[in-house]
Amino acid sequence: MITLPARRWSDLGTLRQSGLWRLLGNSRIQLAIAILGPILFLTIFRSMLPLPGPLQTNLQAMTQPPSLGHLFGTDRMGRDILSRTLAGVQISMFVGFAVALLALVVGLVMGTLSGFFGGVIDRIMMAITDIFLAFPSLLLAIGLVSVLGTGMIPVVLAISLSDVPRFIRLQRSMVLSLRNRAYIDAARTVKASQVWLMTRHIIPNTIAPLLVAASIAAANAILVEAGLSFLGLGIMPPEPSLGNLIRDGQSYLEQAWWISTLPGVVILMIAIGLHFLSDGIRQVLDPRSRK
Repeated sequence: MITLPARRWSDLGTLRQSGLWRLLGNSRIQLAIAILGPILFLTIFRSMLPLPGPLQTNLQAMTQPPSLGHLFGTDRMGRDILSRTLAGVQISMFVGFAVALLALVVGLVMGTLSGFFGGVIDRIMMAITDIFLAFPSLLLAIGLVSVLGTGMIPVVLAISLSDVPRFIRLQRSMVLSLRNRAYIDAARTVKASQVWLMTRHIIPNTIAPLLVAASIAAANAILVEAGLSFLGLGIMPPEPSLGNLIRDGQSYLEQAWWISTLPGVVILMIAIGLHFLSDGIRQVLDPRSRK
């Protein structure tokens, strides 16, 4: 007897109970997709759009306001602001997600070791993190970039080093609350190894808050990178960055407001979208917020 319809309904019920269904059904994540989706789509397929290159100049079209030919207008060298903004978004997204991934991995490993073993390792780790946490993230990133130099990789490393201590603190606090639970003690009684305890019991139960923190760190990294580029310490011209796009139009706000304003609006939308995304992930992964 063929029972394909019953299997289909069962698969549909399983899908509705899955984490992917809950993610896509969350209103904040839907709002984040509505904000970030068009920006990411245009950024990914930028080369297929009928736009001039981000570095292509046109002295006959200098400082033109937004129009059908140039939706974001042009700058003082005739370069298309929309094309340069999308290229800057590509750089900013790479920096944001690279920083979030690097901070997540390093914070997960070091925070787990610090909280699980304690003792001298914990004291040394916390002393180092306290030193880094004593400085605001932007100020610390400025100091690290001045040492490491400008460019993509130094910016990613500088912002990551300013975010890693927060991830270590968060992971350590969660490990301290888990390492003396009854199921951990039960695993120790059957001679479970330390590595097995950390990888099978500790880390899987702490990854959800770290994912929320990573999405917040990505938004913060994009803003810090824009701030560094605005100050001339991040991505250097002629490479377009959202920060140096705003800086380029700073002297022309009265005559050509679109040069700085429109890239600034894009930065604001990305930050808002990522914060909605982090809040939605928190709601989905936190059992207390589920209906």
